Amino acid sequence: MTTRADLVAQNEQNILDAMVSLWLELPIHEITLDLVAEKAGVTVRTVLRKYGSKEGLIEASIEKDPVDLQRTREEARPGDVPGILRALLAEYEVMGPAIIRTIAVEEQFPAAAKILEKGRLEHRKWCARVFEPYLPDPGAVGYERKLTAFITATEIYLWKLLRKDMGKSVEETLQVFRLLIEGIINTPPLQ
Repeated sequence: MTTRADLVAQNEQNILDAMVSLWLELPIHEITLDLVAEKAGVTVRTVLRKYGSKEGLIEASIEKDPVDLQRTREEARPGDVPGILRALLAEYEVMGPAIIRTIAVEEQFPAAAKILEKGRLEHRKWCARVFEPYLPDPGAVGYERKLTAFITATEIYLWKLLRKDMGKSVEETLQVFRLLIEGIINTPPLQ
């Protein structure tokens, strides 16, 4: 027999899973609390009692990382360019369409802006970690410029251009990303 606390915890997880699942399928502004509640198998009242609003639910979803993105990205070892790019593209293949849809409405919906702000901060930290062997010391003159180059060369926009707009395969996309990253690695520091 499950306890009330177990049921509450399971409902929370179901709600977060439902939110993320719907975000992967629909534009963020089309996700309603009714849809979340239905998919989670709870009432809208339960969702509101726990999260207060759709925005509160979105913030909780961002904080809990229910699709385990951190784990996937953390598996990439610093300096292992093929491994870094495989981890990144695996994430983009799953989340890319949802991220692109969210970018499209960032200006109109504060919740979209919050999702993207967190994503951009995490991407920067991740790039600083995985490309650390190729970066100058953080206090050095060229650090910020080179880190920005790595961030830019691994951006979701490039994935969209290659995969969605140009119809490139995952392998072709990986090779283009790799060419860009190796170009950054092999470029001497600018003065």
